[in-house]
Amino acid sequence: MPRNNKRKKKLSNFKKFLCIYCGILLLAGVITLIMLHSLLKDYEEGMPSGAMDKIVNQFTPDGIGKLLSDNSVKVNEFETNDTITSYFTDKLNDGTVSYKKKAGEYSEKTPVYVVYAGDTPIAKVELKSAGKNAHKFNKWTLGTVSFGDFTKNLAEVKITAPTGADVYINGVQVTDTYKTESEVKFAPCLHVSDYVTVPTNDVYDVGQLIAQPDITAKLNGKDLTVDYDKKTGYTIYYPSDDELYKSMESRIYTIAEQYGAYIINRGSLSKLSSYMVGTAAEYVSDIPAIWAYLWGKSYTYQFNNESITNFRKYSDKCFSCDVYYDLYVDYKTGNTTYKTSLTYTFVKQNGTWMLADFLIN
Repeated sequence: MPRNNKRKKKLSNFKKFLCIYCGILLLAGVITLIMLHSLLKDYEEGMPSGAMDKIVNQFTPDGIGKLLSDNSVKVNEFETNDTITSYFTDKLNDGTVSYKKKAGEYSEKTPVYVVYAGDTPIAKVELKSAGKNAHKFNKWTLGTVSFGDFTKNLAEVKITAPTGADVYINGVQVTDTYKTESEVKFAPCLHVSDYVTVPTNDVYDVGQLIAQPDITAKLNGKDLTVDYDKKTGYTIYYPSDDELYKSMESRIYTIAEQYGAYIINRGSLSKLSSYMVGTAAEYVSDIPAIWAYLWGKSYTYQFNNESITNFRKYSDKCFSCDVYYDLYVDYKTGNTTYKTSLTYTFVKQNGTWMLADFLIN
């Protein structure tokens, strides 16, 4: 009997040892799994693609605005995040958003990706390190988002404006840092330096903007007209002056009609020249007898569809305008209509407005 008790006691001690050993192994296994899970979690956190998965999920019509505002993304100084959100809403509406590493820029230290809406690249995302996790892997977060590389369908925003004008894009004033050319002379004011200070333009290039900009300008407190051309960009014009226009309308038409009559041998060179100085006077004095074949013929003429447009005041002593008329000539045996388009540049000399130059358009 005593021998059996001893065997049972040894067996009981072995069971205890076995249980403790199994418990230690189980605990070690649990700890190992926890550590492995933590390692895998930190490793995944250290993978840039993990951060990109979360970022790309925000590239939706409803989410991109929050993405930009939450991360203080500033696309450019002239456009708000609302502008950008509005522009990309249509591109994101298909819901197919993906990303790829950007060739030539991606590196382990600086992960750079291109985000696609369908097959169209729409943005470049650069990640940045937000420190290290417990296992010394980088924690990645959004660094920058840029759109300019993927808006090539938009033209560069180039602006030509009067020197001294205040130019605004979406209400934000364009500074001299964007100025690429200063005091550029332009037609029709290239030949007036003997009489007045030559008007000039400045040229600005602000690069590409995401959406069609609202461009405004003022010169000496006056609002200026802005036109857009796909080739030349935005042109801001010198202001008009209704009061000056009304005072000069009759004189402008008189000079235009004197010129028309002169070139069909029905006007006086001396009278025409009396309205002119400089280049304009030199030009009319050199006009050959282009209508000499009319000499001796009987004919009548009249001016139709006369108009004055594009009236631009550059200073108190200089302005220009476009003049148009149809010069109808009736020879009795036939008739001809000469469609005449001119650009006049006037300067003020001794209190009188004189035609200093003109262009035949």
